[in-house]
Amino acid sequence: MTDFYKVKLFLFLACGITTFYSCQQSEQHFPVLKIEADMTSNAELELSEYFENFRLIKLPSDTVIGEIKRIRYGNGRIYISDGNALFVFSDAGELLTCFNKTGKGPGEYTNISDFTVNGETITVLCRSLRKLIDYNHSGECVSSRDIAYWARAVSPTVEQSYFLYCGNEYGENERHKVRRIKNGHEDATYLPIDRNQAKYLHISSEHNFYRHKECIYFFEAFNDTVYKSVDGSGIKPSFYVDYKGYNVPKSFYEEEYTDVMNFFQEFHKTSYAYGVLNFAANDRFFMFNSFYQKNIKLTVADQKGQATNTYASVKDNVYFNGLTIPTAEFPFHADKHIFVPLEAYAVVEWRNTHIPAEQFKEKINATKEEDNPLLLVFDFKQ
Repeated sequence: MTDFYKVKLFLFLACGITTFYSCQQSEQHFPVLKIEADMTSNAELELSEYFENFRLIKLPSDTVIGEIKRIRYGNGRIYISDGNALFVFSDAGELLTCFNKTGKGPGEYTNISDFTVNGETITVLCRSLRKLIDYNHSGECVSSRDIAYWARAVSPTVEQSYFLYCGNEYGENERHKVRRIKNGHEDATYLPIDRNQAKYLHISSEHNFYRHKECIYFFEAFNDTVYKSVDGSGIKPSFYVDYKGYNVPKSFYEEEYTDVMNFFQEFHKTSYAYGVLNFAANDRFFMFNSFYQKNIKLTVADQKGQATNTYASVKDNVYFNGLTIPTAEFPFHADKHIFVPLEAYAVVEWRNTHIPAEQFKEKINATKEEDNPLLLVFDFKQ
């Protein structure tokens, strides 16, 4: 079953991940919420336990989509990037437009590192060219600006403000991890880079930002704090994760490592857990992934019920009745809704072993192995 879902996140975790912040939660004293995550749990989450409004979107196959890197939602449209092209779909999955501007000329990018949508403007981040490019929905470049640092990710836009995550590179123009762009101009920086960690931790994460209403959450691996910006304001700690004795101590980061591989060789000798690898939230729930003993665990914190549970697998009791999926094979993209890309060949195989739900049977049975991915779409319960 390992090949069925996109598991790039799991694969790069085996090699290493960029750290973001030197202080770990067991040694921090922020006046913020603490969420406990039991990494030893092997519980199974049923989809219908926390989620509702289940949909299945079958993307058209007349345009080839590569590996899905990022999904965003806005203006009643679904935006998908495969790293080279950007596709815009309606809520029903109808292709509205797509463009591919790969190159090194004006208005072009070598790849889409990330992107954000603000009204009718799509801003593409190209890390390799150190450039931000604004396009309209016809794919026409309306503006472009160079940046003096190696940004990795860009947040959704709130109140004409968005944030850039710059990883752990340390240099003349790279002293902070997060920068705010407000009304098109950089006006603030947050979270200083730890110079010792900058020597050895250099791998990017799949996700670093999430938007819920007017809040932008920032998170990253090897930092047990999740940060929040409200209405485009500065980033401040929102909550931290207590792994109940398995948090990485600050002293571990203070050791000398020759490179990232050396760091992970030593790390895998321990029983430490780390996060936060992915994140989503609504007014009631926080949901995030963490890594423990070569496995990805999914934690859901219910603020209303004041209960937190950690899961090792997901039981699909909605789309394919009875299908069990390890959380490492359940990569979600969250932007207002939760999107889980499903490879077409996985759908074809699963329908031979599990009975599709009646409401999704027509789309599932019409799927061919060579089709574009399908999207599972659902929302948190209120």
